[in-house]
Amino acid sequence: MKAEVSLYLDTRRALKDGNYPLKLHVYFTAKMERWYKTDYKLSNEQFEQSYLAAKPRGELKELKIELDAIIQKAAELAKDLGDSFTFEKFERKMFRTKASANNVIDHFAAYVKVLDKNEQIGTASSYNCSINSITAYLSEGKKNPVTYIPFTALSAEVLNKYEQWMISKNSSKTTVGIYMRNLRAIFNKAIAAGDISPELYPFKTYKIPNGKNVKKALETPDLNALYIADATDSFMLKARDFWFFSYQCNGMNFRDIAELRFKDIHDTYFSFLRHKTKNTTKEDPTPIVVPLTSYIKDFIKKYANEKGKPNDYLFPIFQTGMSAKERHRVNQNFIRFVNQHMQKLVDQLGLSFKLGTMVARHSFTTQATRTMGLEFAQEALGHTTMNTTQNYWKGFENDAKKSMAEKLMEFTVAKPTVTQEAV
Repeated sequence: MKAEVSLYLDTRRALKDGNYPLKLHVYFTAKMERWYKTDYKLSNEQFEQSYLAAKPRGELKELKIELDAIIQKAAELAKDLGDSFTFEKFERKMFRTKASANNVIDHFAAYVKVLDKNEQIGTASSYNCSINSITAYLSEGKKNPVTYIPFTALSAEVLNKYEQWMISKNSSKTTVGIYMRNLRAIFNKAIAAGDISPELYPFKTYKIPNGKNVKKALETPDLNALYIADATDSFMLKARDFWFFSYQCNGMNFRDIAELRFKDIHDTYFSFLRHKTKNTTKEDPTPIVVPLTSYIKDFIKKYANEKGKPNDYLFPIFQTGMSAKERHRVNQNFIRFVNQHMQKLVDQLGLSFKLGTMVARHSFTTQATRTMGLEFAQEALGHTTMNTTQNYWKGFENDAKKSMAEKLMEFTVAKPTVTQEAV
C-alpha cells in the first residue's frame, strides 16, 4: 500500500486578497491523512485553468508545470516509502532542503521537537546544550555565531579539538561524553535517514571520553546519623523525609515520586514505571514493585494529598493540567530544595561529604547488591539489562571488595598478641 497525493484548493475561507491557499493532500488510510501548506495562493479560476486544465495557456501553463512538479515529487516519495510510509519520513524528504539535510543544527532542532513531543524534556534540554556548545566552539573568534554546520565540518580531528576546548572551559569529561554521545546519535539518525553518507561518521576514529564513575553511597553509621539528627526547621525535616523515602523505595528517582498517582497504591505495595525509560524501551516496561512498610505508610499518610481520583497525583508536587515543561521545572526545583536542605543537615552534623538526591539511590544500590545480589538490584532499580546494573555497581565495587575482605576475618574472637617473652 502506498500513500496517495493530490493538490487541494482550500476554499473554506478567502484570504485578504480574495485568493485561497493551495494545499498538498496526503492520504494513507482513513485515519491517516494530512494537508500541507504550499507557497501558492490561487483563485478558483486560476486553479481550474492551470492545474485542472488539460491544455492551459500562457502564464497558466507555467503554473501547471510548477504544480505538477510538486505532485510528481510527492508521488515519487510516497512510492519509495511504500508500506514503510510515515508522515514524519515523508515530511523530512518532501520539505527539507539539501542544505538543511546536511545541517547539524537543523538535525538537532528536529530531534529536540520529537523529544518535546514525547515529553522527554530533560533529554531535549541535554541535546540543546550539546548543539549550543558545539556552535559556541565553532563560532569563537567570528563576528556572528554560525547558523550552518555541515556534517563534513565535524571530523574526528575537529572533535578532538572541541573536546580540548571544552576541558579548557572547565567542563568535566563526563559532560564532554554526554555532548558527544548526543552528537553521535544525531550522526546515526542522519545516516539512517539517508541524509548523509556513512563515510562521514567520525566516531570510528574519535573515541568519546568516559568520566570517572565516582558514586557516593552512605554506610550505615552515616545513614543512622542523618536519620536520628534533630532537624532544625520544617524544611530540613521535609527534605530528610523525602530523601529517606527515596532510599527505602528502591532508590526511587524523585521524578518518579512526583509522578505517583493514587491508582498506584495497593493493599500491600505500590508500583510504578520509571519516567526515564517508559518511553524509550521497545518492550513493555516491567513495573517496579515496592512493599508498603510501616515507614512508607506513615510517610504517605503525612505527605500525600488527603484524597483524590485514581489518576490524581499522590503527592502535592505536580498539579493536574501542568505541561511537560512545567512538570520538569517543578521537579528540578523540588530536587534543588531537597539537596539544599539535606546538605544543611550534613553540615550541621559536621560531616564532610556532599549529599544529594542521587546519593539515596546509590546508597540503596550498595545495600541491595551486598545483601541480595546483582539480580535483585537489577529488578529493584528497574534496569532493563544486567549490564546496566553491573556498570552502575562498578562505582561502588572497590568499597565492596574492601568490606568483604574485612568480613573474611570476622570469625576471629581476638587478635593474637605478641608477648615480650615471644620476642
